[in-house]
Amino acid sequence: MLRLRDDPRWLQSWYLRYPQAWSQAYLPGSYKHPHRDWNVSLGTVSFVPVFDSTFTFTIGTQTGNGSLNLIAQAAGSYLATAGSVTVTGAQDVGTFPLYPGGPAITTSPNGAFLYDNLASPAANPRLDVDGLLFNNGGGLETNIWGNSAGNYSFYTGTAAGAYPIQITSNGSFNFNLSATPDPGGGQTYPAKFVFDVTKPPSCANDFVVIGLPVAPASTQANIIGFNNLYSTAAATGFCPTVGPTAKFAYASGAGEVPASVVISQNGQQLAYIENLAGSSYFHVLTIGTTGGNGTGATAAVVPGTGNNAVDKRVLLSPDGGTTNQGSTNAPWVVYTPKDTSDVAYVTTYSTAGTGSGYIYKISNVFNGSATPTIVWHAPITAIPSTPVYERISNKVFFTDSNGRIDYIIDSGASPSVVYGSIVASGSTSENAVVVDTAHQMVYASFNSNGTNAVVVQTPTSLASSVSVPVGTKTTTFTGPYAMDFNNAWYTGVGTPLMYVAGTGTGTLPTLYSVGFNGSGVMNSTTSASAALATGAADSSPVTEFFNTTLNKDFLFVAVTNHCVATTKGGAAGCIMSLDISSGFPTVNAGTTALAATGGTTGIIVDNNSNLAQASSVYYATKTGNTLVKATQAALQ
Repeated sequence: MLRLRDDPRWLQSWYLRYPQAWSQAYLPGSYKHPHRDWNVSLGTVSFVPVFDSTFTFTIGTQTGNGSLNLIAQAAGSYLATAGSVTVTGAQDVGTFPLYPGGPAITTSPNGAFLYDNLASPAANPRLDVDGLLFNNGGGLETNIWGNSAGNYSFYTGTAAGAYPIQITSNGSFNFNLSATPDPGGGQTYPAKFVFDVTKPPSCANDFVVIGLPVAPASTQANIIGFNNLYSTAAATGFCPTVGPTAKFAYASGAGEVPASVVISQNGQQLAYIENLAGSSYFHVLTIGTTGGNGTGATAAVVPGTGNNAVDKRVLLSPDGGTTNQGSTNAPWVVYTPKDTSDVAYVTTYSTAGTGSGYIYKISNVFNGSATPTIVWHAPITAIPSTPVYERISNKVFFTDSNGRIDYIIDSGASPSVVYGSIVASGSTSENAVVVDTAHQMVYASFNSNGTNAVVVQTPTSLASSVSVPVGTKTTTFTGPYAMDFNNAWYTGVGTPLMYVAGTGTGTLPTLYSVGFNGSGVMNSTTSASAALATGAADSSPVTEFFNTTLNKDFLFVAVTNHCVATTKGGAAGCIMSLDISSGFPTVNAGTTALAATGGTTGIIVDNNSNLAQASSVYYATKTGNTLVKATQAALQ
């Protein structure tokens, strides 16, 4: 514990469980129908998993193959956001990029086609009647689509009614969605400043920031932060504003920021990864304090233009510039006192072939005006997850697409990766590990070991492992995501339990609890379970919080659809607040729940305070594109 006392993450966890006298926790309040304190638009974004897919087709004399980058939509369809088609015969042979558009029906630039860039892998035909559009260059467009009779069509056009090639056929279009989804599965988190919950809440200084998976522009931020958090839409909170205020809204770089953002200890700088088609950059952004710093998600500014913000980035090289390089992984920052020598670990990946990646150590992270610098990099023979550093063993842990838990020891100028044994053969998800530094244990979740979704516990030496099934395997989603533990596990008083939202029958999100033996080794069977939905859906990671005033242990979790609890507006996506104080909770129609369109991202908590609206949860809705605040007590 002495070695951990300078770790802000450990300190924050300690403060949350042992608040000072001023912080008497939040008031119980009345348990009326849950409602949001506020929700703000984030523009046109999508916090859903990105899938890599391939396809081949034979339509008349035209043959070819291609690849697509897809994000899940409603009703089992997927929107293609990037990709290409390679025509191998007989006309217009060559490789042509996907032209962006959709999911609404859109007219092609030349007016030749209506298209929506939607695919439906679970249906036949696997394309809809509007289909995919590719731009061949030189004014030539290609549209591939299917119809309700199971026919496929291949058209090229130069203008409305002008089609050099028109082929409608009962040919084949074979769609492969078994390729590896992106690490993280769209499960980003907002981030909250300040870290020290023993400090009184501040309307001006406390803020929440979130990165947005969207290309930046003056009309669309990809990094946005809000202060005046402790407010309501009726201006009745501790902060007297009508909802929150945009502290900054930046169009940073030229790519998306699809993963979680890390905040410096002084709250003045942000670290994140920018994902471009073909490259990934590590950023350190100093938040502006003068000039215009943006006023909302659709009113963004460039850092350093009309303000004193400073945005420094470094290309994640050697593979950051290749055509198949990308990243939805978040950086892990190792904090030091006063941010004078902070370093970060990041991973990037490529889905080419069987997949590969790199891990990097970066110096000069939160160190004033210094420029971030790559200290070393090491290749990885599979697609890696977000890394997690463990300071006692000096190891950086991550999972990979071969179903392993791996690490790298940060020693020397050219460290190498140590690969663990395969603990989940058949796995396709790369979810970040959870490290228990005090007990030197590592936990990882995988969506498939060939039969089941599993959670694996292993010591930091990786010398052994215990696996517990938490539902049937799935390749539809990339969960189960991050697990959490009850208050008894943290304090050592009572029966320790781990909670995780598993897969149930494969696509039925289900809450599981798992116990431990007297030596702290995880049991190989679950102790209890309850369905979180009544139909196919994905879940969020679970987040635990102990309320010292109410003496209640809460667990927050969300589902994307078919919420088992009754929510205002009907059963759809929702966030639930579960009481795990006495063990496994009751989950049914009467469970405290708040509607959340399309489910939520990861869920965070802020303070332990008795000030109005000052103890809350924050998350973004996955469809509906809003950042939401609701109080912890009864989601009010």
